[in-house]
Amino acid sequence: MTEENRVNVMEQTSANVPAEKNAEPETKVEYASILERFIALLIDYGVIFIPLQLLAGVVLKVLPASRILENLIIVIVLINVIFILYEAIFSCGDRVSLGKALVGIAVMKEDTSGPISFGKSFLRAVGYYISAGLLGCGFLWAFVDDRHRALHDMLCKSVVVRVRRKTSAEKVLVHVVGLVLLFGLGYVLYSNVWGGTAWREKIKVRQAEEFLFDIGLLEDAHKRLYGSYTTDFLRLVLLSGDPVQFQRDMNKVLSNKGFRIGVKDNHYKIMARAKDEKATPVVYEKKH
Repeated sequence: MTEENRVNVMEQTSANVPAEKNAEPETKVEYASILERFIALLIDYGVIFIPLQLLAGVVLKVLPASRILENLIIVIVLINVIFILYEAIFSCGDRVSLGKALVGIAVMKEDTSGPISFGKSFLRAVGYYISAGLLGCGFLWAFVDDRHRALHDMLCKSVVVRVRRKTSAEKVLVHVVGLVLLFGLGYVLYSNVWGGTAWREKIKVRQAEEFLFDIGLLEDAHKRLYGSYTTDFLRLVLLSGDPVQFQRDMNKVLSNKGFRIGVKDNHYKIMARAKDEKATPVVYEKKH
């Protein structure tokens, strides 16, 4: 057999050799379900918002009521900035947020070739607010997309994939936790927006209480100057130094009805009603 024939035989033989049995099969990408993504987001939301909101409640009680709305806006902005940074940092590179780690999902590039960069992760975190700002339609897009991508995923060209398989027990647990969190979120929205006293109403009551405290300071000033407390509210207004502004501030936080001052010896009691929906009674008194 000539050298040329031997070469041809070897080429044909190698062409007919089957692929090695040990070759690794191609891994199929599994995209995270809408429920898995929802649970992970609520966990991350709770991790950031619950402790920070509790801390903010303590801080707001210390700050003066005269600027409570401005302070509240600042606190809300800070909390949301922290949430955006948390999501941005723990959704890029090889990192995952706590919620995604517990559910077993991660954010990747659109072609699933690897994790997204910090810049795209930051854009994605901001995209949460864009999705929510469109009456939630940005999130609802995940129901019609074949890879369950929401608007914020499309903005940064990302997908959310499963990074580990779940047992049957874990799948059941995911569904149960998802339903519990969903009902919990619904209850919070109901109690703070439609049911009970909304936070805005609570602020109005606290502003009324703070204003009665200011009136109490004027009573103390009147006693130092004239030796006694007074039921004459006009005298107290004049002691404020700016009667016009004092009346304006009072009209903002107190109802027109129910205001009265009672004085007996070294004791005074100031009663009024806040300018909230329920006209909540507020009282400030001082005894010696």
